[in-house]
Amino acid sequence: MNAVTKSKAAAIAKAELADGGLQVAWTEDWPPSRFEYFWLRDHGEDENSLDPKTRQRRVDTFAIPAGLRATAAEIEDGGQRLRLHWSDGGPPSLHSAGQLAALAGLTPGDEAMAPGLAPRPWAEGKMPESLPGVDYDVVMAGEAGLRAWLEAIHVWGFALVTGVPGTEEATRALARRIGPIRETIFGGLWTLSSEVKEHDDTAYSTLFLGPHTDATYSHDAPGLQMFNCLQFDGEGGESILVDGLAIAENLRAERPEDFEILTRIKVPGQYIEPGVHLRAERPPIRLDARGKFLQITVNNYDRAPFRLPEAEMAAFYRAYGELHRRINERANWLSIPLRPGNTLIFDNWRTLHGRMAYLGKRVFCGCYHNREDFESRLRVASSSAET
Repeated sequence: MNAVTKSKAAAIAKAELADGGLQVAWTEDWPPSRFEYFWLRDHGEDENSLDPKTRQRRVDTFAIPAGLRATAAEIEDGGQRLRLHWSDGGPPSLHSAGQLAALAGLTPGDEAMAPGLAPRPWAEGKMPESLPGVDYDVVMAGEAGLRAWLEAIHVWGFALVTGVPGTEEATRALARRIGPIRETIFGGLWTLSSEVKEHDDTAYSTLFLGPHTDATYSHDAPGLQMFNCLQFDGEGGESILVDGLAIAENLRAERPEDFEILTRIKVPGQYIEPGVHLRAERPPIRLDARGKFLQITVNNYDRAPFRLPEAEMAAFYRAYGELHRRINERANWLSIPLRPGNTLIFDNWRTLHGRMAYLGKRVFCGCYHNREDFESRLRVASSSAET
């Protein structure tokens, strides 16, 4: 039974049996951790508990007897591994120090996309000193260039790729470096231009487009959006980016009541055209189980009618108006004149985007990615860099 993954970031110094659970002390200067016996049996990493190849659970959670307790705890491999023996006479279970430390909240867990690399909020007074970017040939050449691109998106919520050929084939090849292109009612790889008449949407015009997130009408909004500028002959049309993470965290700090309202009240979005009526709802600011920022969803163009009790509706309008004011404060805008050869990709769960009005011809080729595909690619790239 050798399925346990080793970790150099954590080591067990002592494991003591106690009523109802195991008390673990660490070699690092961390507080001790307690793990319930039932939970430990359910989370074994030995081959009886976990498939070593697929990492899928083999243990039958619902057959674990109530009142189960460990009868012995053995520390192995220099504190990297723990072997537990059980009162029901079943096979011992193995546990890595790395997994125990992560699930105790002491080190990054499996959900971490790029351990040690945190997103950097940007807004007025804290804008990026230069636009994060990678050359197309570097991204396409190997894993190091791909990782640099993915990490820039993770840190800043967007990135540029320079030197991109102005073709659909190059756009598709670049997108597939991250993962499968997402299919929507707009297709997989789509053309964005005022000359496209297939969809009645403000995006397919020359008008100003205020900062927003896409697909508020989708239960699972795309995680990434990519634009490759194929053609530009005119003036104006600068792309606008706003960091929703920075906006949300500033609102949390300065107007906590408004922040709470925007994390609680679900706002519906919809998209309607002949033969299509998409609708979904979620709060403008979505938090994860730890209370951390997860997603911003704001598109007043696509907001569907909804009504709340009078006092709550008034509170919502106040909070939503404050969020809108901060998003549309031009000091928080990053303006990027996207021209042929440049591709912009951004995190649609974090970064709002818009466009200045323009004159002339402007043709983009674009696509979406699922959020989980981006996260997966970044995790794999980050773990490969560590080995």
